[in-house]
Amino acid sequence: MSRSSGALADEGVKAVDAGRYKEGIEKLTGALSERPAPLWFLERSKAYLRTNEFHLALQDAEKALQVAYQRANRDLMVEAQIRRAIALFRLGRFADADICAFWATRLLDKAKANEDDGQQKKVDANGEYTVRADEVADANKPDRSQGLAGAMRDTTARSKHTTLRNQAFSWRIQALSQLEKLPAGHPGRKVNITEKYPKSPSDSTSVDDDSPDDSYELVDSQRSKLEPETWKTLYERYTAAYATNSIRSSFYQTESTINADFFVKNVPADHFSVTAESQKVIMGPIPNIHPGSIQLHLWGKIKPAEIKYTVKSMKIELVLQKEIAGKWPMLQREGAEGFTNIAGSTKVPPSFDAFTSFLSRLGINDPKDLGLRDEGDVNVWYSDLLEKFQAGLENPKVSAVKGSEIPNAATEATSVSSGLNATTQSRDGLTQASNHTVQPTPTASKANAAKPAGSVQAYPTSSKKGVVNWDEVADDDDDKEGDADVNAFFQKLYKDADDDTRRAMMKSYIESNGTSLSTNWAEAKDKTYNTQPPDGAEAKKWDE
Repeated sequence: MSRSSGALADEGVKAVDAGRYKEGIEKLTGALSERPAPLWFLERSKAYLRTNEFHLALQDAEKALQVAYQRANRDLMVEAQIRRAIALFRLGRFADADICAFWATRLLDKAKANEDDGQQKKVDANGEYTVRADEVADANKPDRSQGLAGAMRDTTARSKHTTLRNQAFSWRIQALSQLEKLPAGHPGRKVNITEKYPKSPSDSTSVDDDSPDDSYELVDSQRSKLEPETWKTLYERYTAAYATNSIRSSFYQTESTINADFFVKNVPADHFSVTAESQKVIMGPIPNIHPGSIQLHLWGKIKPAEIKYTVKSMKIELVLQKEIAGKWPMLQREGAEGFTNIAGSTKVPPSFDAFTSFLSRLGINDPKDLGLRDEGDVNVWYSDLLEKFQAGLENPKVSAVKGSEIPNAATEATSVSSGLNATTQSRDGLTQASNHTVQPTPTASKANAAKPAGSVQAYPTSSKKGVVNWDEVADDDDDKEGDADVNAFFQKLYKDADDDTRRAMMKSYIESNGTSLSTNWAEAKDKTYNTQPPDGAEAKKWDE
């Protein structure tokens, strides 16, 4: 006895939520063959996105949009336009992606569904989209005139509305940010989308036709004539795999340490290990991510023997000790972004120009020269390509970016031994990686660090204190300025706060001896705050 379409769809949705995308697609396809429900199209579109079948994901989003439009279901029309924008973004059609996300916001603003907003006409003489990310960001600044009470009003009723608006805004910013990185004339800058609501199933193009939408392919008249393994198809395939396999990360730093977080789930702590060189860190194994490890090509030098890490259910925390004190402008060396499986807060792939330029520096003149395994598995193919990129990052002649300077340590890292496999458990519960690498010559990260000890830039002076080291004076000023910014922030916070907030701040600060600060009086009034010194420090009473 055959199951109902509703039961099939329910199983399909659960499979997609559990990450069993092929199973979900199969069950949702069975349900949709009986009834074209827009919600099921959206779920199948999501599954196609996760399996990197972006053309099919776009088709399903547009099918969902058309059915929702016919049924006058505004909420589903909004979700379908957002899903459509995501699929277009993954296809590199950034101008079209912004337009669809814009249409979603207009629906949220209660505009007429078929209004002529003219968004597609915002192009220059070359047909390139002229809307920019800063314009969108400025237009979407929150209205602070209503204050906190206004922001909190009707939060339950507005929560879904707000979530959808935030999603649409986020994809607009991402799409326009990527568009602005593209060179003039790139197809991703052109507006190719022609219909706010795609053709209905009764039209010449059936909604059940699973052939890819080739409207974008026709932007470049020669593109349809190219062989499958062209630079463009290579780039599109890489960016799709990068979006699936790259790991979101964040970091903060002090003068002497780097604290990095890598947001990945279910890492097996018992089998996890870290190996390191002076400018390279490898961590693994990482489940469900290809190539199964994290490889960092650091901006500056570290002390490999002093690495600490901890594995949590949702992330990996890594603490690195800098070899030379000073602030780093970024975590990885210049030019590494997009060519390792580490992403920042958003997964932004390299531009097409950066991608082809890197391959050119590798000496690759034809995609076939890469010699990548395919075997029908995009993950094997992606792992091979990423391995070539990572090898290139270790070669200063390849990794150097025009107009940028790779730290001197990059040239020294190639002579460092990779014999790092032992790990020891530290007293504080963090795991510390040990190594037996040859320590390279330190590289200065500041101008005065490169000078011989005791060297001072001398200028004629009549000061009784003698010659002044102006480099050190500049550094001191930077530190003071940073402290001043922090103090100014807390002063303003206290000044603008209400009476209860001030009471909470004073009580928590005084009781904790300056180590805690709360702004919640409802919590603070009944709580006793104990002194909590920073890691590595010990709290003592005045008479001790």
